[in-house]
Amino acid sequence: MSAERIADRLQADIIAGSYRPGTELKQGEIAVRFDVSRIPVRDALQLLAARGLIDLVPNRRARVISLSVDEIREIYDLRILLECDCLQQAIGKMDQDDLDTLSTALEHSSIDAKTARWADGDWEFHKTLYQPAKKPRQLRMIEDLRRTCRIHIAGYGILPNRTSDWLQDHADLVDACANRASEKAVTILKHHIEAAGQTLTDALSDGILP
Repeated sequence: MSAERIADRLQADIIAGSYRPGTELKQGEIAVRFDVSRIPVRDALQLLAARGLIDLVPNRRARVISLSVDEIREIYDLRILLECDCLQQAIGKMDQDDLDTLSTALEHSSIDAKTARWADGDWEFHKTLYQPAKKPRQLRMIEDLRRTCRIHIAGYGILPNRTSDWLQDHADLVDACANRASEKAVTILKHHIEAAGQTLTDALSDGILP
């Protein structure tokens, strides 16, 4: 098995919460799991580090990233800046096809919200919301930041507790986009991201964070 495939499998596990933030990824155990030598495992860990999913320390140990409450707050602040800017640019470029695609993404995310795929559906909705801006680098930055948040949400078992609220936010965003109400849409999105960040940081502040 190639290092790329091993990295992809481990990434899926990390994002799904199989490895809690701060957990050490032991090369020997991974090599046994995938029936490979340690060489592709080391390469896979380097790939995961480059993706920002793990930290490699000088003694060659690898650990899933584990951020402090302040660091997570900073990530949500960055998300607000990048996502609100992307949305504002997207609304001015949306055509009817974009709005139809967004409505479909809303339907799918509403269904996924009741399943283990809630995070995938949520990202698909937001990605669809931002894509008309045609800012691929910015979109990749947003995806990386959201993935970091997801690792902590899944790893600590913090499930969304405001599902009906954020689904309503999604519906309100679609309506605002359809009406070209960019200022209203940006306000909804800002509050949406702030509430998500508060849910995570409150849980970590309450003692989940080691």
